[in-house]
Parts: sequence; structure tokens; C-alpha cells
Amino acid sequence: MMESWRPMAGTIRVVTLLLLFTSVPRPGSGQEGASLGEVEALMARGRIVDARGALEAWWTTRFSDASRADQQRGIWLRGKLTVDPSMADLDFLRLAQEFPGGPYSDDALFRLGLSADFRGEAREAQAFFQELVRDYPSSPRVPEAQRWLTLHQGEVDRSSPRRIPLARERAEPPAPSPGDGEFSVQLGAFRSLDRARTLADALTQAGYEARLVRTPGNDLARVRVGRFPSRAGAEGLARELEGKGYEVTLATDANHEERVGVPSG
Repeated sequence: MMESWRPMAGTIRVVTLLLLFTSVPRPGSGQEGASLGEVEALMARGRIVDARGALEAWWTTRFSDASRADQQRGIWLRGKLTVDPSMADLDFLRLAQEFPGGPYSDDALFRLGLSADFRGEAREAQAFFQELVRDYPSSPRVPEAQRWLTLHQGEVDRSSPRRIPLARERAEPPAPSPGDGEFSVQLGAFRSLDRARTLADALTQAGYEARLVRTPGNDLARVRVGRFPSRAGAEGLARELEGKGYEVTLATDANHEERVGVPSG
């Protein structure tokens, strides 16, 4: 969706952003998992901050034991609720990679395509939209994806040729360069310091320098790894940890952390 979508020139970027934060209704929404239903109810009432808090509580206590259906639903909701577009892309990419054919995977591919288009990455957008059309022919997103592919072929042809990994593939992450900075990778937030220390110990045994911290105005014990002066470094480590099965978010307040303990290992 760019200026070639006439007569919508000048408004398409706004439409793209709106599409990124709206969704096609999915079967079973509000029926599986009371806590996730509460998150969706808060979202419907416009209580986004409360919805994020409810989802974080569900994630730290129930995600690992949740059904496959609820795991997909939780990842989908986290992608929609995050304020960080790059972390939203990680969640949508995970849905497309780990849950092919799932109830959210087609919409995840569509959002990845929109995100790439919004960044001006026409070939990347093309790859996501083509995968959507090929693998999800009955998806309600297919007509929009086909329209984008038709109207942007010239733009794709003019862009620099380079291979874009499909959603089912994962590119090797850039080597992280941890140091001082405001960006960090968070792997959990707990009311129990013992539970936070258990996760930190596991990360330490896996070769990571995990730390336990709190942030101003919040009593949760947070488990974090790495500190980076740029977002790119933290994103690289986030992808590495996610590839090893950890649930991650990107923290942007590492400069304001307060240490609350050290891993017992």
C-alpha cells in the first residue's frame, strides 16, 4: 500500500497503520481461556494499558502450560498490544513459522507484509504477500494481498534485488554486542523473586549473563539479559533467545533498572 493505490494517495500510510491494529474475527475468540478472554474484553473497552498488564500476568504464569490454541492466541494478542513494531513483527513471524495453518497465521503474514511496505521494503512485502496467497488461498486477506501484488509489481522490479527469507525460514541473527545502554532483552516479570531467580539461574547455566532488576514504580522482579546502546543489538539477542525457545520482549528502560538480587548459580 503506497502512493500507487489511487485514488487513495496521501492516505494509504494511515490505512496501513489502522490495518496493523485491526483484525479479522477469529473462531473461538473469547471462548478458550478466561484470562485471555479478559485481555480481549479490556481491549474491546479501550483499556489497552490494563490489557497489556493482564496479558503479561497470563504470560508469566500460564503460557508454558497453555494449549497450543491458547499459545497462538496469546502470541497474537501480544503482537497486537506491543508498542514496539519490531517486537510485534517477531510475534507475527513466530505465528507464521511455528504454527503454519493456525487460525492467526494468515493474518500474521498479512501484517508482516504491511509492516514491510510501511518501511519501504517492497521486496520483503512481496515475499510475505506471495506466501499468504500461496499457502492460505481461502484467507479473507488474500484479495487485499493480491491487490497489493498487482499494483506494486513495478515498484518491486525497481527495488534492489535481494533474497528475502520466507516466514517459515529464520535468518541468522546478527552477533550481539552487549554493553551499557538503554535497550535490553527481558525474559520474564514475576511477583515472586524466587521464580525470577529460577529463570535467571537457567539462563546463566545456558551461558547468558542474566540479572534480576526492578523498574521505578513497579514491584515485579524482571529477568533481563544484555544492555545495548542501540535497538538493533537488543533485537539480535532477542531473536537468538527466541530461537532457543525463550519468550522475550524488548525493554527500553535499562538505564533506570535497580538490581534486586543475583542468580544463585
